[in-house]
Amino acid sequence: MKTDELIEALARTPETATPDRLYRRLALALIVGLFLGLVLLRVFMGFRPDIGVAAPLVAMKAGFSAFIATFAGGLALRLAKPISGATGTIRRLATPLGLVILSAIAIGLIALMATEPGYRFAAFAAGGFPWCVILIPVCGLPTALLLVWAMREAAPTRLALAGAAIGALSGGVGAMVYALFCSVDSVAFVTIWYVAGIGFAAAIGAMVGGRLLRW
Repeated sequence: MKTDELIEALARTPETATPDRLYRRLALALIVGLFLGLVLLRVFMGFRPDIGVAAPLVAMKAGFSAFIATFAGGLALRLAKPISGATGTIRRLATPLGLVILSAIAIGLIALMATEPGYRFAAFAAGGFPWCVILIPVCGLPTALLLVWAMREAAPTRLALAGAAIGALSGGVGAMVYALFCSVDSVAFVTIWYVAGIGFAAAIGAMVGGRLLRW
């Protein structure tokens, strides 16, 4: 039996996680992961002091992160199941997420160019190292671990890609959590560095996905 035939057989087998069961596990992973991420933020970092006044800006940053997480979630949901060697299918699934990310970066660069030259560095990097690139994956770590638990039963076959999708999804959730701490609200900072943090989480997921998702 060829590899693609084996994968198709696995996709049809009754032992493979049913869609309803998979959806429930993924939903549970996202809800509990978000809650645990908020707990980590509250214990180790705290919420931004002016969160009440800045609530609309925080909501926009969290909504932007959730928007990316939604596209990453659709990709992760498909990659959770066995997929044969159809590269075109993967490309069609990943294209919407890629377009959203590129559009966000383009908006950030346009906003940066529209900023007065003397304020560009502050708008771009908040005057220092953009720690959100590291802290976003950290805030999304509980979600990432729970998503691995949720997806292992579904028998994914593209492990590195599935790991990257988990990383992007958990990174989006982590960015939602981080938005409650982050005091930088410039469009350029959020669209560029939040995306970089989510991308870093996706890269980590791709590197460890083969090991953690193996079944």
